[in-house]
Amino acid sequence: MKATEFLINEKFEINARYSVSLTALRVPKSVKFPLGLKVKYVLIDVDGGFARLLVDNHEPFGFHIHTQLPDDHTVREVLTTTDHNEALQIFLKEVERIVGL
Repeated sequence: MKATEFLINEKFEINARYSVSLTALRVPKSVKFPLGLKVKYVLIDVDGGFARLLVDNHEPFGFHIHTQLPDDHTVREVLTTTDHNEALQIFLKEVERIVGL
């Protein structure tokens, strides 16, 4: 198996204020990534230059969403999925709520 393999690798602008970066990688299984997946879905506030929303996965939390960025990086809501596509759908729904689409 390759060291890493992209499953998702996309970046796009939503509007003048927000952009999105989506990365899902197949990685070797490890203590930090026991599913062999490394995910990072980010909503970026371009005006402020900071992440506004983040879904990622790593132990000890598994898939989780950071909703209080940039003010508090420690606030996490654990997601009840182990599927990167389902985590992406949760992320995109929250993006719609924040951006007002």
